[in-house]
Amino acid sequence: MLDSTAITPLYVQLMDSIEEDIRSGRYHPGDRLMTENEMAETYNISINTVRRAIGELIDKGLVERKQGKGTFVTKPKFERNMRKLQSFTDMCQQMGVTAGGKMLENKIVTVDEKMARRLEIPAGSRVVFISRVRFADSEPVVIENNYFTMEYAFLLEANFDDNSLFDYIEKKTGKRVASSEKRIEICRATTREGELLNVKRGEHLLYVKSTAYDAAGQPMYAGRQLINAERFSLYVYESNI
Repeated sequence: MLDSTAITPLYVQLMDSIEEDIRSGRYHPGDRLMTENEMAETYNISINTVRRAIGELIDKGLVERKQGKGTFVTKPKFERNMRKLQSFTDMCQQMGVTAGGKMLENKIVTVDEKMARRLEIPAGSRVVFISRVRFADSEPVVIENNYFTMEYAFLLEANFDDNSLFDYIEKKTGKRVASSEKRIEICRATTREGELLNVKRGEHLLYVKSTAYDAAGQPMYAGRQLINAERFSLYVYESNI
C-alpha cells in the first residue's frame, strides 16, 4: 500500500510500485492495468494522483493508453546507442536478444547523383545494392538498404539472411567501419514497408540516412534505414565540454 505520511509524493509511490511490478515480471507486455477508478479505490487516492502516475509511466514508455480499452503494458523498446559505432548484430548481443535477417535483394544497380556524391563516385556508376529486413528476437524492426561501390562486388556471391554483413566484409578485406555520419528524419510507412515491419501503412518510421567510412576515410557504403519507431529508440549524447 501507499504511505500518505511519507516524503515521497503519492503519485511517485504508485508509479514506482507499478514500474517494479512490470520489471519484476508480475505484469507482462500486453497486460492491462487496473482502471484509474479501480486504482483510486484500491490505494485510497484521488483520480488525479492516479492519472499523474500513469502519465509518468507513459512518458517512460512502460505503458500506453488505448482509447476505450484501458492502459496496457508496452513491449520494451530496442535501443541503439548513436554515440558508439556498432552493427545491428552487436547491438542485439548487447541487449541480450537474437539478431536475425532476411535478404530481400542483392544486385547491381545504377546510382543517381545524390547517392553517387555520398559514395564519392561519378553519377550513373554501377554499385552493389543490398536490401535486408533485420529482426530482433524474430521481430522485424529495421529495413536496411545499402549501396556499396564495385570494390565490394564479392558481396554478390553471398547470402546475408542471419549472418553479419560487416563481419563478412572484414573477413574478406580486413576493413571495418571506422566512422559514420547519420541524418535522422521521420517518414510514413508505405504499404510494402508496413508489410515488412508489421505496421500499418502511414505509421511513423524513423528514417536514417548514413554513410560509413573506413580508416582511410573512404566511403564503405551509403544507405538508408527504415526503423519501426514504436519498437526502437535512438540514444544520442551531447556535451559542450
